[in-house]
Amino acid sequence: MPPEYVRRSNRIAREIAILLVGSDMEGKVFSEQTKTVLLSRHGAGIVSQYVLSAEQELILRRLDTDKEVEVHVVGQLGHHGESHTYGVAFLDAEVDLWGVDFPSMTDSEKEASRVLLQCSSCKAREMVEQSDLESDVYLVNEGIVRSCKTCGSSTIWKRAAEDADGEPVRMETTTPEAEERAEPVETLPASSPDPAPTENRRKHVRTKVNFKACIRSHAFGDDVVTCEDISRGGLRFKSRKEYVAKTEIEVAAPFAPGTPDIFVRGRIVYVVELKQERRFRCGVCYAKS
Repeated sequence: MPPEYVRRSNRIAREIAILLVGSDMEGKVFSEQTKTVLLSRHGAGIVSQYVLSAEQELILRRLDTDKEVEVHVVGQLGHHGESHTYGVAFLDAEVDLWGVDFPSMTDSEKEASRVLLQCSSCKAREMVEQSDLESDVYLVNEGIVRSCKTCGSSTIWKRAAEDADGEPVRMETTTPEAEERAEPVETLPASSPDPAPTENRRKHVRTKVNFKACIRSHAFGDDVVTCEDISRGGLRFKSRKEYVAKTEIEVAAPFAPGTPDIFVRGRIVYVVELKQERRFRCGVCYAKS
C-alpha cells in the first residue's frame, strides 16, 4: 500500500446511538435510529438501511445528549445484506460532537494526507488534503466524489498519474474567519461602491432558519440547498454548486420534496466560496413585483 494510504491513528471504533434525518434516493424523507461504528475528529462511520448518495446532506443527532449536527455523505465504506456503512463528515469542521480527545496527527501523517487527484470527466487536477474519512472512502472505492469547478457538478476523482500534463491547483489556506470577513453585503446593487466593513446596509432584518430551499436555474436545474437565514428582501443559502452573481433564478423556501411549492423570482447578488466546507454561500434578492 502506498505511504499516503497508511491508516491514520485519529479514528476510534465506538458504537453510539444516533438518529439520522434526511431523504433517500427517491426524495422520501426518513428518520432512522441507528448507530456509529467509527468516530473521527471530522465525522463518523455510520450504519443505515437506506441507500444514500455521496455529498448528500443529513442531520445526525446523538440520542444520549440530543446534540445534533449537519453532515454530508463522503461515500460508502461497506455493506452487509441490506445494511450499509457510510462515512459522513461534519459540515462545520470546528464542531465537537463526540467529546473525544483524538490523537494528534504526526508530520508524516499530515504529509501522507496530501494527494494529487484528477477529475475523471474534465481531467482537472487538484492537490487536496484528505481527511481520515475521505482517505477511507477513497481506499474502499478507488475514487471519491468531489465537486468540480470546471465541470460545474460532482464527479468521480481519482489519483492523478505522476506524469500527467498540467499543474495541480495550489491548496488554499484561507481560514474560516477570513472567509467570513470577506463576505459582501447581500442587498447592495451591483453598481454600488463597496461599503466600509462595519457599515450595516441591510434593508430587512434577517431571521436565522434551518430548512431546505430549492433554487431553480438554467445552469443547475433544481438544486435543493440549505437555507441559513431569510428576510423580506431575500435569503442566504449554502450549495455545492458554484453560482454566478447576477444570475436570475426562482426559489422555493421552505422546500419539501413531493409537496406543492411556490417558486418566486430572484437574483443571486453575491457568492462566497467556503473552501473548508467545499461549498458556496450565496445571497438572493427577491425580484420586485
